[in-house]
Amino acid sequence: FVMLGSDGARGVTEAVLGFLLVTGSPSIWAIGVLAVAQGIAGAMYFPASAAIVPAVVSADNLQRANQLQQIASAASTIAGPALAGLLVVTTSPGWVILLDAVSFLVSVGCLGAMRVGPMPGLDSHHFRFIADLREGWREFRRFNWLWPMVLGFMLFNLLSAAYTVLGPVASVRYYDGAASWATVATVGGVGSVAGGLAAVRFSPRHPLRVAVALATLDGFVPLAFAARSAVPVIALFAALAGTGGVLFSSLFNTTMQRQVPERSLSRVTSYSWFGATVVYPAGLALAGPVASVIGVRGALLGIGAVMIIVAIVLLSVPEVRSLTDAAPALTESELGSSA
Repeated sequence: FVMLGSDGARGVTEAVLGFLLVTGSPSIWAIGVLAVAQGIAGAMYFPASAAIVPAVVSADNLQRANQLQQIASAASTIAGPALAGLLVVTTSPGWVILLDAVSFLVSVGCLGAMRVGPMPGLDSHHFRFIADLREGWREFRRFNWLWPMVLGFMLFNLLSAAYTVLGPVASVRYYDGAASWATVATVGGVGSVAGGLAAVRFSPRHPLRVAVALATLDGFVPLAFAARSAVPVIALFAALAGTGGVLFSSLFNTTMQRQVPERSLSRVTSYSWFGATVVYPAGLALAGPVASVIGVRGALLGIGAVMIIVAIVLLSVPEVRSLTDAAPALTESELGSSA
């Protein structure tokens, strides 16, 4: 129901925005309010979508299911902008957004057709918001591999946000502008899909060790920009980073789904999602002021170096490094004894 409500809300807000654009010029405040509503609905969707996977996929297929999800997401980042550009040229932005609203309604229909049994531990007649938050926090803290990962990637995502601002700036200053940035972004997206498909059966014994090691690849893209490498070299690093990103997400999500009791998975995922993304807007805001002090190349150099350092520090955490895919999840009796 959370996923249905989220996509329904996003479809409505997109429809309202599209209507406003088609019929006139909406104020920036109206666009901002609709964007906030979109963000809230999206924040509700993603933890629920991660928690529902074990309910519809067998344990043996979790890794592949998560990887296929990530591949589909990466493919959409390639096809979506291309289709949007074509439609904007032939129609108008308002009609494109209205089409996007329809896509959410299609998603609602697909979700409604799913048949999922009762989720463990969920009782719609005794919904306790504060108690559920406390239980989720208690579970989140007890996993000594999870909270270090979230703290590490809180910083990682802060830096990633700054890169998304400064990468285009570097493309304009040091290369030929939009064409260079489009090349890097497109090749990175293609790398995500191709690498993900090539490794669809990849299932390492130590998933977090491999996932964090792959995350270091992200740091080499801003470093290549800072070194003013040739665009094909930067694009190659972006493709490798894209592959690493797909594998990281699928390995991390699968690890959570296997290690966290199913009755608490959605709540724990919510804390994980919130912790890892809450600082992203700060990264967008800080990129400009930092670059104005140390320069664009200096900022990109710092971003890449710190990304790699964060990954190395995470690899030094014993629980992150040694966790195996065979480690059993907590049982319901263990969960009850911790309450």
